[in-house]
Amino acid sequence: MPIFFYLAAAVILLARPSSALALQAHGGAEGLVAHQIGHLLFTLAIAYLLYEIHKSRIENHGWREFKYFLWLLICWNLLTFTGHWMREFVGPGKFVMADGRLAGMSVDGAWDFLFYLTRLDHLLLVPAFFMLFLALREWRRRS
Repeated sequence: MPIFFYLAAAVILLARPSSALALQAHGGAEGLVAHQIGHLLFTLAIAYLLYEIHKSRIENHGWREFKYFLWLLICWNLLTFTGHWMREFVGPGKFVMADGRLAGMSVDGAWDFLFYLTRLDHLLLVPAFFMLFLALREWRRRS
């Protein structure tokens, strides 16, 4: 019975979405620079963690999934870093506004298409956190 309740709630929530309001603006050039530095530092920290895991030769259950999680996070950081950088070169006329809100983007060439692909970062984050879930589930099962 509880699983049916959760499934029904998920279907209802996914079937009737309202605006997500998930846009993040960076206050001027200095905000973007600080944000980009954050992406670089996060990437370096993940790479260091991967190096330490590799160096210690940990191969127990769950660690493979955790390494996939870390690799996907590195890819996500590089993708979003590139997207933030490319955004500075996309003209404001490319963005479609409706009621004062960003509603879409017109894609006219390869640059616009590549920029649009950088906006699809959830295609890396969802599998990454699924891998983290699998690793945590395995560690919990083994403890």
